[in-house]
Order: sequence, then structure tokens, then C-alpha cells
Amino acid sequence: MASMNTESDAQLAVRAVRAGAAVVRDMYGTSPQRFDKGAGDFATAADLAAEKAILDVLRTARPDDAVTGEESGRTGADGAERRWPVDPLCGTLNYAVNTRVVAVNVAPREGSSITVAATADPFGGEVFWTDGESARLHRDDAADAGEELALSCATACTSPRASPCAKPRAAW
Repeated sequence: MASMNTESDAQLAVRAVRAGAAVVRDMYGTSPQRFDKGAGDFATAADLAAEKAILDVLRTARPDDAVTGEESGRTGADGAERRWPVDPLCGTLNYAVNTRVVAVNVAPREGSSITVAATADPFGGEVFWTDGESARLHRDDAADAGEELALSCATACTSPRASPCAKPRAAW
């Protein structure tokens, strides 16, 4: 059944990662409880709470879509047309040792194609996102009105080595 919600998937993905980022930011420095996932991996209470915040946003807006949360696994209809992979706290180890190099990620899929994607930096107040046509950066400003910038390949890439735009060179 199609959703009557008029919010685009890109807008929803941005809203979802912002909800998760708020939880990650609010819980930072609190020594959140760790949960063993096996093979040396773990989650924290912040991972679980951020995923819950993200899933609440997604399920309310797209009840017919399925979700795959890093912590909660697959939920929703097996035959759902769309599935929303969620990484509520990419960089759990960094976070657990009070390093602010983390991200919150959502990237819905239709079949085998990722249709949009959003990544939030909980501490930098930035959300990078794409609607599949262009890349954008939303920065919160001091007045909380926000600033949004269209990104070109030149501004989106921080290093020629990492740039998908740069042509390979023999040596750097």
C-alpha cells in the first residue's frame, strides 16, 4: 500500500538521521552501558536508543516499508518493496572512548538499488544527503535556521585520493 505521506524519502532520511544524531549527542560522555554482540563487537545504550529514535521516525512515516537496523535486525514485511538499512552509530568504539568521530546513517533501498542516503555528524551539526540526483550538505547555524549547500564533486571530496571524481594518477 502506498503511503499518503508527502514527505520525500530524502526528506525522511534526513529527519531520521537528525533524530538519531540528537540521541547520540545527548548521550555522549555518559559512559553508556555496553552490550556484547560477539566476535569482539559491541553496541552501547546510545546505539540502541539512537536506533529506536530513527525507527520511530521511519515506521511512523512509512509503515509499509521494512527496516534493517544494525542492532535490531530485520523488521517489517518480508516482501516489502522498500527496506531502510540503518546504522544508528557508525563508530561505536570511537564513541565508547569519547572520540567524536562517528556518524548516523540511513539509506533506503528499492530492490537492490539505494535510492537516497543521509549521514549525520552528531557533533558537527552537519547532514550530508543525496536524493539520487544531487548531493547536499545541511549545516545547522547558531540561530538553528540552518544552511543548505549543493555539493559539487570538487567540494564533496576532501582528498584527491578519496575522490571518486579524480582521475587515477601514477603517484601522489
